[in-house]
Amino acid sequence: MKKVVWAIITFGVIIFVNWGLATIFHNSFIDWSLLSGLAAAIIIAFFNSSGGFTSDLADARLQSGNNDEHWAAKEVRTKITRQKRSFQSTISFYVSLGYTIIAGIFSFFYF
Repeated sequence: MKKVVWAIITFGVIIFVNWGLATIFHNSFIDWSLLSGLAAAIIIAFFNSSGGFTSDLADARLQSGNNDEHWAAKEVRTKITRQKRSFQSTISFYVSLGYTIIAGIFSFFYF
C-alpha cells in the first residue's frame, strides 16, 4: 500500500512540474515531458545512492579540515575509509524511469 501511495505521489509531482514548466514557458505539455521525467529520475537516483564523487569530495573536505593551522597537533592520523558505491532503487525511481521512457517514445513520434 505504501508503494502505491509513493508511486501516485511521484507521478503527480512529475505531472505537476511538467505542467508548470509548460505553463511558464508557454509550450505544450509534450515539450517538457521528457525533460521533467529525466530530471526526476536523475534527482531520485542521486539522493538514493551513496559513494561516488560527492561522497569522496565530502570525505576529502572532512579530512583536509583536520589539518587546521589552529590545531595543536603536528600530524593528522585520521584516515577516512572510502565508501562503496551503492544504489537503492525505490518505486519512485521506477515510476520516473517509466515516465521518462514513455515520454521519450511519445516525443519521438510527436516531433
